[in-house]
Formats: sequence, C-alpha cells, structure tokens
Amino acid sequence: MKISNLGLQAFTQTASNLNITQAAKELGLTQSALSQRIALLENELEVTLFIREPRGLKLTEAGERLLRFASLNQKMEEELLTEFKGSKEELAGSFRLAGYSSVLRSVIIPALAGFLRKNSKVHIDFQSYEMFQLPEILNTARADLIIMDYQWNKKGVAEACLGFEEFVVIESAKHETPHDLYLDHGPLDNATEEFFRQQPRAPKNIRRSFMGDVYGIIDGVQLGLGRAVMSRHLIGDNKHIRILSGYNKYKRPVTLHYFEQPYYSRLMTKVLTELHDQAPYYLE
Repeated sequence: MKISNLGLQAFTQTASNLNITQAAKELGLTQSALSQRIALLENELEVTLFIREPRGLKLTEAGERLLRFASLNQKMEEELLTEFKGSKEELAGSFRLAGYSSVLRSVIIPALAGFLRKNSKVHIDFQSYEMFQLPEILNTARADLIIMDYQWNKKGVAEACLGFEEFVVIESAKHETPHDLYLDHGPLDNATEEFFRQQPRAPKNIRRSFMGDVYGIIDGVQLGLGRAVMSRHLIGDNKHIRILSGYNKYKRPVTLHYFEQPYYSRLMTKVLTELHDQAPYYLE
C-alpha cells in the first residue's frame, strides 16, 4: 500500500489552514474536489483525519501523526536536494521556530544570530504567538520547534529546559507610580497573578492595565504608568527602571518542545545545539 501523493497534498494543505475553502483556493481546486481527495485518503488509511467543529476543522490524533509524517518527509527531501546540488558540508534549508514574544526577541533570535550569519543558505522562520496557542502550532506542524514557559509533558514530545526567567517587580526610577496599578501584556497574561501567588504578603487589591506586549509594558513602567512583574533579563542595566526588593524569587523555565522523530535533519540538530549552547547566556 502506498499513500496517495494527491491525497497527501490535499491533506497537508487543509491541515495547515484548517479551512476547506482556503485550502482549496491555494491548491486551485474546488471545495468538492478537495473534500473528495481527503475522503479517499481516509478510506485508504482507514482513519478519520479531521473533526468538524462549530469553529472549524480540528485534526484527530491520526491526522496529527500523518501531518508529522508529511512534514518529516518534506524536511528529508529538502536535505537530500541540498546535498545533491551543493556540498554535504554546507547547511541549507528552512526551519520554523515559534515562541512567546519576550523570549523570542530577547533570547532565541540573539542566540541563533551568529549561526545564521555563518550559514547564509539557512532560513529560520521566527513566529510569535500567545502562550496558549503554541501547543496547537506544534500539533498542526506549523512549526518544527516551539518555546514555552512550562513543561508540556506530552507523550511523544521531546523537551529540554534552556534556562529560567526570573521575575521581579519594577517601577519607574523617575516618575511617581501608582502602587496598586500593574501593567500586563493582555487579559490572558498571568505573570502578575502567579508571581503574587508565590509571595507571603500579596497586595489586597490590584488594578490591571494592558500594554499589548512586554516591550509596551517596559515603556509604560518607564513613563510611570504603573508597576509590573517582569523578567529580570529584559531589564538589564536600564537606568529608567527600579527593581523593588523584598519579594521571594519566582522563576519560570524556558522550555523547547519538538516531536520525537526517527530521524533529525542536520539543520534541526544544529539549531538544537546552538540553542542549548547560546540561549542560557541571554537568560542570565
């Protein structure tokens, strides 16, 4: 038995979009033709690949496994073509890395910058997502590797801690700041809540104001708009910000996750090595 190439193409495009209409448009097919190819593939494999929910399509466990198979095959093909067309010693190809905004910009990109300068034929697609979105990004093969601030502990997923973010309370060094107003990324940002949950004496009442991202929070603190709970490594030697003392240490792991595979490309192996070697320096 052999997996149909047309069926696999229809499946991977639909899995990427999780939208029949969009996938059909990108493949130049009618929705009916696309659905028929997926149905034939499901019949051949004797599995259900998608579940239709009110908000759209969702991959089944079998669908997630097939998507990982297709993604791995594509990476192996890219590596083989690179070796045929160039040098076996030369690294080339694309890699997709997703993470949350603060660590992606301050740790992950700097950690890989030297590697990218030395390997001009390597392209890394850095993607920024909200924390709650990242597991789905890996499940649907929209990234080869994700970075989160907790351990997922999902079967079949390899994970490793690159270091820890230490959280501190900050305020403006220049402006008088409201003591009860804390700046956060957005409504789903739980750093402030979790930080004070670990403290013996937490403020009785906290007002929240949202700044869009961590760099907006830092700007807001500098301007005296409120206090914030922030990763120490993002503050550095910023003279416009004061770190307040008297709090217990609170840390979160910076953890990379990727699906276990029978084969890892040279590019992925090198990216993992660079992250392990370089990322801890930027978290200190």
